[in-house]
Amino acid sequence: MIFTDAPKFVVNLERRKDRLESIKKEMDYVGWDYEYFPAIDLNNHVGCTKSHLEIIKIAKQRGYDKVLNVEDDCTIMPYAKSFIELSESKFPNLEFSVINLAPTLNRPVNVSKNFPLFLDATNLPEKEEHHRGIFATNMIMYHSSIYDKVLEIEEPSNNGLYAIDDFIYQFITSVYQSYVPILPIGPQISDWSDVSQGIYNNFHTQTYNWNLYSPIKIPGEFLNLSSNKALKENKTHKPFPNEI
Repeated sequence: MIFTDAPKFVVNLERRKDRLESIKKEMDYVGWDYEYFPAIDLNNHVGCTKSHLEIIKIAKQRGYDKVLNVEDDCTIMPYAKSFIELSESKFPNLEFSVINLAPTLNRPVNVSKNFPLFLDATNLPEKEEHHRGIFATNMIMYHSSIYDKVLEIEEPSNNGLYAIDDFIYQFITSVYQSYVPILPIGPQISDWSDVSQGIYNNFHTQTYNWNLYSPIKIPGEFLNLSSNKALKENKTHKPFPNEI
């Protein structure tokens, strides 16, 4: 299985009790057990990066074959459970370096030729000058084969220069075969960002960019954060869209 048997860590700043309550509900909705990880609190991208690296170190020490990091600002999409079941039934032995379950797309991507329920995050089409990359690590899974490569961000020549998502885009997913689900599983909520120190409508940004750059578009019924929340409060799981 791809996702179900992966050890999962929820990353949460201990002072953000509101976020912890929010992500508890999300994880309960999708049916995932998890281990709590108190985020390293530096009020900037360095704290976020260090939190990811510490979790990778734990996974490496414990001998985990893979590890799924879930930041506390994720919101699970109503079709997530259906996608997980479908992808695991069709591609139970998918080999990967990284699976980013809900990135911010800032450039065009293609559907994987071999695994059509995933976008190919490594073999990318040509981009134009104004295009950027594939960013955000709000829900991301690392395979053990890539642990040491990600930890290279701590080398003196790199230390402090890269946010975790920028490093992964430049040096990991561009080189080592990685994927993104064809629809986002856990995009960010719209809330105060302790990294960027401001209120950002991240859900809108991520879903808008997805429909701009991905060949597979998020159906309109899932573009409203409040409507999605109402479905989840009623424990309603929507089937993965048939037209995809």
